[in-house]
Amino acid sequence: MALKFLPMSKVKKLFLNRKIQIVVIVLSLFFVPSFIYASFNHVLPQSAIYLLDNINVPQKGDKLLVFSPHPDDETIGVGGYIIEATKREAIVKIVLVTDGNKQGKEVKRYEEFRKATSILGVKNDNLVFLDLPDGKLRGKDEVLLDKLFKDQIDDFEPNYIAYPHPLDIHPDHSVTGQIVEKVIKNNSKVTAYKYLIHDYRYPQPKKYRPNLFLLPPVDVVTNDKQWKRLLLSDDDLKLKEKAISQYHSQLRVPFLRSLILSLVRKNELFATMTLDE
Repeated sequence: MALKFLPMSKVKKLFLNRKIQIVVIVLSLFFVPSFIYASFNHVLPQSAIYLLDNINVPQKGDKLLVFSPHPDDETIGVGGYIIEATKREAIVKIVLVTDGNKQGKEVKRYEEFRKATSILGVKNDNLVFLDLPDGKLRGKDEVLLDKLFKDQIDDFEPNYIAYPHPLDIHPDHSVTGQIVEKVIKNNSKVTAYKYLIHDYRYPQPKKYRPNLFLLPPVDVVTNDKQWKRLLLSDDDLKLKEKAISQYHSQLRVPFLRSLILSLVRKNELFATMTLDE
């Protein structure tokens, strides 16, 4: 019986199809378990950190403006980013929006804020206190907030801004984020990054786990598809922890301590703002 050989064109086609099948299988092995994990755990799996791009860090001569709703948000949310910026001799200014004064601790919390931000490398002259009441931004006159925030941005003329994510479930954070986005919406000169502190299932776990990566919650990923990472060196992480340790008034409250320390991870997380938002 004579042997029949397939034409070379068909052999190549079969080989190509086989390669496609292998690629599909490999991708399925990665993404299907990740999807299942995310569905049950509500945050992206640890392996997803390698799919995120690195954030741009301000360089010498650049200006970074950070909006912090309360004393401590700037450190737990953006502390590593501030460290990297000041290390590169960028000019960093922090706008503290509220007084953090629900229990009459305004003086104490301002003192902690100054100590923590000094460790991050921010000069005392570059700290701005708006002194708005803690927990009451949602009831504030929006026109007033627009003006206060716009004045800070216009005066400093930053080319980088970090501000709370508008989808943060804490009202002071979400209002701050919404106002900042409204003010800078048409400012093409600014690179803007949102940081997240409060979400029902974020971070995971709500424990001190400095050996883990910080990944965004799935519900927020559907709204912000461009998340970026800042990988922290061991030295940066130690410095950030030292700055966090200045917030004694917050760390002695058990549920706040769990949240604050759970944001001490091998990276920080940011969502980008696009001009069409």
